[in-house]
Amino acid sequence: MEKEQKLAKSNELRTNLEGVPAVVLLQFDGLTVAEVNDLRGQFREAGCTYKVHKNSTIRYAVKDTDLEPIVPFLKGATGLAFNADDPGAPARVAREFAKSHEKLKLKGGVMEGQALDASGVERLADMPGPRELKAQLLSLLNTPATQFVRVLNAPAQNLLNVINAKKDEDAA
Repeated sequence: MEKEQKLAKSNELRTNLEGVPAVVLLQFDGLTVAEVNDLRGQFREAGCTYKVHKNSTIRYAVKDTDLEPIVPFLKGATGLAFNADDPGAPARVAREFAKSHEKLKLKGGVMEGQALDASGVERLADMPGPRELKAQLLSLLNTPATQFVRVLNAPAQNLLNVINAKKDEDAA
């Protein structure tokens, strides 16, 4: 490949990685073509980008960026996965796929400038996604309102209980 083509691929990857908070690197040696296609499909379903790049292309693309700490992991065949909206999504997909395919290995990754080894990527996979965080926030916001309505309703409920007790006493 000519130097201009290599530089163009590296610049394209750098553009794609701009603003990405986390990147996961995978070692996929020994997977069949069908398994790799299945992995790509799962990444696509999760909204992730997954592609195999030459290590030199990745090295030049991340040079002088927050993603530069992944350079030590660039040995052997490397698959690169990321999601601009959900940093944990590629790690979750890779972890689930690795459970049923022993040949897929988590090499490492980077999140917001911090290098992650394989166990760090596992912790990244445990992070809740944006949907889960929004649901948790909504439940937190909803709880005080529900309790407030219960407090306002309590005096009326108590009065109703007293009236019903008096009615039952008179009937007996």
